[in-house]
Amino acid sequence: LLQVMLVIDAAVSHLENLSCLEEYLCNLGKKHQAVGVKVESFSTVGESLLYMLEKCLGAAFSPDVREAWSKLYSAVVKAMRRGWETLPEGD
Repeated sequence: LLQVMLVIDAAVSHLENLSCLEEYLCNLGKKHQAVGVKVESFSTVGESLLYMLEKCLGAAFSPDVREAWSKLYSAVVKAMRRGWETLPEGD
């Protein structure tokens, strides 16, 4: 969980220029694939993140806030998925 939060923190810190994290996130995706993490697991983590934010923020977790966090998480996952796509078949 700490690693997930560190990645989210980096994404928030570079919100105006997520492309600077592209290579880092792609390599992170490769590492996840290498240890057997399935791409589908990212949706479970995303749902857990949104649930935690909703519980911690309460009424401040408006639909707009939810959408913003969903978009950020989706951008992170999209970049990480490129790590799967860059590995040759059979690796």
